[in-house]
Amino acid sequence: MAELLERIKLSNLVYGDGIADNYKTNSLYFYEKFSKSDSEVRSMNVGQMQLGGFYHLHYLDDSNWMRYSPIFTADFKKFENMVIIIGVNLNFIPLEVRASIFDKYIKEEDFEKDSLLEVDFTGVYRELMNYGFEYALVEYNLKQVQLVHKISMEAVPRFLYSGHPKNKYDPKKLYDIWSAKLGGRAERDDEMSKLLIKDFYKISDDIGENYKMLKSHADRIKRSLDKYGR
Repeated sequence: MAELLERIKLSNLVYGDGIADNYKTNSLYFYEKFSKSDSEVRSMNVGQMQLGGFYHLHYLDDSNWMRYSPIFTADFKKFENMVIIIGVNLNFIPLEVRASIFDKYIKEEDFEKDSLLEVDFTGVYRELMNYGFEYALVEYNLKQVQLVHKISMEAVPRFLYSGHPKNKYDPKKLYDIWSAKLGGRAERDDEMSKLLIKDFYKISDDIGENYKMLKSHADRIKRSLDKYGR
């Protein structure tokens, strides 16, 4: 354990002077990579995405936090004619916390073999719950994904300390969101345990009756689907 944390410490020493400098340097580094494909940041078809991988998505949505999404894939759901990718959107998680969430899943050989991590939705959700960031699990409609880049495990330590240049990193805003969400954790956890992803994609006015804590989340999904995903 702590393999990822140790690699991030080394990466931060090499690629910047402090968190802010690392974030800027790494963000520009990956931004240039997204215009091409190589062994570190590989362009691929959305249908090639797999469970347990780190990816960067260009996604059709009004929110920049969704439009430029660094994600870790936690699950895939299929129903009717839709495929939904469930990913941990790193934009919602402070830089210093990201590595701690994933470190327990990573072994040294995973970097050498560029392995996918052995995870399932329940395990990832519970790990996020431990830190209070379970709301970082976000649904993506496959039809709205424009570009996909697979991040190699060797590049993950830098990737976790990066973001898209159009997304300003604001740790205070992230803390404020986290603090506001803490109050309804028990209710939200109860709703998540009953959640059927397909409910969020139905055109229905009664979503609030079943998912009061997740209603704004469901409304955002519907708005995005209606505008971009049909």
